[in-house]
Amino acid sequence: MASIDEILAAETPEFGRAVRAIITGNIDDLRSELATAPELIRARSVSPHRATLLHYVSANGIESELQFAVPNADEIAALLIAAGAEVDAPCDAYAGLCRTPMDLLVSSDHPTEAGVAGRLVDLLCSAGAAVDGPDGRGSPLATALYFGTLDCVCALIAHGARTDNAAFAAAAGRTDWVQSWLDGANVMMRPPPGSFPLSSDRAVAAEQALVFASMCGQTEVVRLLLDHGVNVNANPPGSHWTATPLHTAAIQGQTVVVDLLLRRGADRTLRDSRYQSAPIGWLPHARAPRRALTREVAVLLGGDARAQTVHADGH
Repeated sequence: MASIDEILAAETPEFGRAVRAIITGNIDDLRSELATAPELIRARSVSPHRATLLHYVSANGIESELQFAVPNADEIAALLIAAGAEVDAPCDAYAGLCRTPMDLLVSSDHPTEAGVAGRLVDLLCSAGAAVDGPDGRGSPLATALYFGTLDCVCALIAHGARTDNAAFAAAAGRTDWVQSWLDGANVMMRPPPGSFPLSSDRAVAAEQALVFASMCGQTEVVRLLLDHGVNVNANPPGSHWTATPLHTAAIQGQTVVVDLLLRRGADRTLRDSRYQSAPIGWLPHARAPRRALTREVAVLLGGDARAQTVHADGH
């Protein structure tokens, strides 16, 4: 594994110093580098990902040794944007599947753990980043739902992300739209957006909607879907973990939804498809901003969450 110094030594000295300032949160050094060499704002890494400086704020798609989200990441990003950073600049991370700073941000654990992800989404959208992605197909929200970055989901919806399919509408709490769709209307059945497997099959889409509504704490949408016969123990494709509504609600600390799901027959012993863990085994792995909220969930699920951690990956 290469060291940070070794990785940055491959860059031009100015670019390497700017990256170091970003990943350490040294805004004064970054300001100095940009003042001395304004052209850095359009420069790209020599690495295969070809990231701009703004991409490094997302702490994703770049070398793992450089993936840091600092508490002042939003101030760092604001400085880069003020200096002329292109907010929707593409890079070649992940074979081009996640290209913009927004795409990388909403699929990154580091900003979410640091509690800055939502603020960064706000900042990018306010600076003109396409809330539905450059092609308008909704890849940022699809990606945030897929990876369960709830702060990003909420921020994208607040900035007007499209909610014209079952999964997106359920996550946004659009009870009226979900009701119309369940009644047979095609109001939300545009082609699935983004690169992730949001289904256009109505039965699977309803299960995905239940999973994402549960994750986002949309109690009325959850109740509506259950009243229409959607399986409370559904485990559809379409998320990074492939798990039940109870899993996704539990790890996000959605106590009211967890209680509703249990009262409607959710099986607290079912294991997810990726880690083979029951919902209570997920709780120790809740991201930092949601961790305190899972304590009451643990009581509802019953038992010691850490004792239920069974998978080698920690789940």
